[in-house]
Order: sequence, then structure tokens, then C-alpha cells
Amino acid sequence: MSEADRWVSGGQPFTERLERGRLHEEKLVTKAYLFHRKLPSLIQHLATATRPFGITLLAVLHVLQAILFLIGAIALIVIGTIIRRGFFGMHRLLSGAAWSIGVVVLVIGLLYLGLAWGLWNGKGWAWAASLILAGIGLVVSLISLAGGAFGTLFVLILDTIIIYYLLTVRVRAYFGELKHPRQSQPPTQQVGSASQPTVSSRFCSNCGAPAQLTEKFCSHCGKAFQ
Repeated sequence: MSEADRWVSGGQPFTERLERGRLHEEKLVTKAYLFHRKLPSLIQHLATATRPFGITLLAVLHVLQAILFLIGAIALIVIGTIIRRGFFGMHRLLSGAAWSIGVVVLVIGLLYLGLAWGLWNGKGWAWAASLILAGIGLVVSLISLAGGAFGTLFVLILDTIIIYYLLTVRVRAYFGELKHPRQSQPPTQQVGSASQPTVSSRFCSNCGAPAQLTEKFCSHCGKAFQ
């Protein structure tokens, strides 16, 4: 073998060095593909590893609401029982009304407890229910505000903040509502070919989610690609 077929620095045949370089390149391509496949699950794990502070606060507020409703339900049921026994000279029909309202309030209190449990444990249905309740509260506040009830302005602002917070990427990922696109097939390279692997995807600089080169906006956070 002539000296022209050897590297001056390494002393190894040129074809052998080229083959080793090609194998190393294939390993890098495989590692990049595996990282691309694991990135969405990694983002999901980091998002669900800890509960967002806002969700904890919202769950605690729902527990306090549930306690108030339960206390009110017990009070109404006790008042209905007292009226039924004929105290205070009130009509016994009021007893049935107090009992009925008390049962409804009791059910609402139990629902708030269930909603708090769902938020605390990252259940998707609790996220959807909180979003619906905040939306209903927002509509009711707008109607009341249009009627001159300016005291509902605080509730309007609070419901708006809750809706915005529930739709953030961090919170959606915690509840498992952040969907990832189907992964592309790994790039293939013919044996003995020295061509470079083609890159068919990229990652969002805002949330780190994978995206195709043909996409102009991130499907997760909506950020425009440069």
C-alpha cells in the first residue's frame, strides 16, 4: 500500500478512516433521532413533575368554597327541621323549601370538593370543568356589568385571569392537554454513501416542542418561526 493511501497524521488507510467516519456519522444521526422522539415525553415529564402554584391556589379556593356551601347546606337543613316541628309559628311549607335548597347547596359543595381533588391530582376533566365555570362566570359578569352592577367587575377580572392561566402551555401540559404531533420516521442513509442526512424538523425556541420545517407557527404555543 502506497503512502498516498495513508493519512499523514494517523498512519491508517484512507478508506478505513472514511468508513469509521461514516459509522460515527450514522451514530450521531441515530442519537439525534432518538432525542427527537424523546423530547415531547421529556417536556411532558418536566411539566407534570411539579404542580403549578396557580393550580394549587385554585384547588384551595375551591375547597374553601365547598366548606362555605356545606355550612350553608347544614344551616338550611337545620332551619327546615326546626320549621317542620312547628317552632316560631312559621308555615310548614317553608320546611320543604328550606330542605330542598339545603340539598341543592350540599350537592354544589360536594361538586366543588371533587373539582378541587381533580385539580390537585392533575385530572383533565377538572381542567375542562374549571375552564367552563370560569367562562360561565365571565359571561354572567359581563351581563351584570352591562346592567349597572359594577360590583361584578372584580369577578370579571378574576375569571379572565383564570381562563388565561388555564390555557397556558405549562398548565395544559400538567393536565395532559398538550398534544404532540406524530413523530416522523428516522432519516435513512445508504451504506457507503457520503451524503449528509436531511433534517425534516426543528424545535420551537419558546416552548421546545418539535415542528416541521413547513410549519410557520408552533402548534403548541403559537409562536411564529423566523
